[in-house]
Amino acid sequence: MKIVDVKTYPLVYPVQDPFSNAMRWTRERPFGVVEVITDNGITGWGEGAIVPTRRALDAHVIGQNPFHYEVIWEGLHKMGTDTAAISAVDIALWDIMGKALDQPIYNLLGGAFRNRVQAYATGMFQRDRADKTAFLIAEAKDYADQGFKAMKMKVGFGPDYDIKNVAAVRRAIGDDILLAVDANCGYDRGSAIAIGQRLTENNLLWFEEPISADDIDGYIEIRRALNVRISGAEQLRGRWAFRRMLQEHALDIAQPDVCICGGFTEFRKIAAMASANHVRVIPHMFGTAIRLAATLQLLAVLPDAPRALEPFPTLLEYDMSENALRTELAREPIRHTDGIVTIPQGPGLGIEINREVLQRYG
Repeated sequence: MKIVDVKTYPLVYPVQDPFSNAMRWTRERPFGVVEVITDNGITGWGEGAIVPTRRALDAHVIGQNPFHYEVIWEGLHKMGTDTAAISAVDIALWDIMGKALDQPIYNLLGGAFRNRVQAYATGMFQRDRADKTAFLIAEAKDYADQGFKAMKMKVGFGPDYDIKNVAAVRRAIGDDILLAVDANCGYDRGSAIAIGQRLTENNLLWFEEPISADDIDGYIEIRRALNVRISGAEQLRGRWAFRRMLQEHALDIAQPDVCICGGFTEFRKIAAMASANHVRVIPHMFGTAIRLAATLQLLAVLPDAPRALEPFPTLLEYDMSENALRTELAREPIRHTDGIVTIPQGPGLGIEINREVLQRYG
């Protein structure tokens, strides 16, 4: 079997109700999707933050056996291809391998520890509302009413906003629901510690990306100063970027994104390095149905850490923000039921792409 063509689809979903995190407003959602086609008719789908160049595809992908995923990965990387673009190709290769063997990807990765996973609702961005607190409370209550037992809200907007709104959301949902916060790198060290000390009064699950992703010394300082789990690393590309972060225990929870860090091939190397350094891995997920399906395949194979009778929950980030490329790109959308999501059982990623949706946002 050989790869005969790779089609790239730079997709954009226009957001109808813009929202912001601590760094920027989101008015459109861009994604890079690739379709890898083989000479026996099997097609694989992948997603990355961007798509690879035609030159890179012609040099290192076309004509290759898709089972030679390590050779393809190294060739693209040596050429200087962005790891986020390699991710798209790599995910598609694993999709092809699964389809060729009539197996879900999790079987190729060593087998499933679980066939369903608890999800946490990601939302509660800042929006243009007269009463932002009331809007956040209503959103959080809606997630609870849908059955979610965990959720994450955005912070990083300054002490007045963060302290007031995190406390308000916690009061609204009660103490039995897990609540995490995400600053999207919106603070410096001092602010993250000062505000974090107040936020941790609300029984937080974790404090995500309090500062810039490359400030490893800052993460170490914050982790030592605050009585809360520190998470991050969703933006990091490749195992080399994770090495010091993991070895020096700058994080309690590493959150590699399979569509940014290098696909399945690189993700499992990062996960192995994290395990060796006793750092928990909970993948980041904020993309299309392809990224959601790929993340679920990984969550199936991640062992509990620690191997306790009542382990820390293995959680899926379930993006609740507006995005038709997540909710409509798969012909059978991946949905939650009372905050629980079933791992796709079909071959490869376990989803079928709706080409009409692909064309609509291309």
